[in-house]
Amino acid sequence: MVRWAAGRAFVWLDDEITDTDRRWVAAHHPHPALLHRVDPHVGLADTDLTAVRRWLDHRDTEV
Repeated sequence: MVRWAAGRAFVWLDDEITDTDRRWVAAHHPHPALLHRVDPHVGLADTDLTAVRRWLDHRDTEV
């Protein structure tokens, strides 16, 4: 994902994101990134989309 983002901000939604993934991205991608874990028993839910929207809204205020 970091290679594909090529220096751009990105959002990654996945049911297998761990703290190890977050640490790796933080160490190798100096740009904004949201790694959001989706509950595999529920799937993508409104709460997940709300989290993404909040992150994007916050990013818009930084520009």
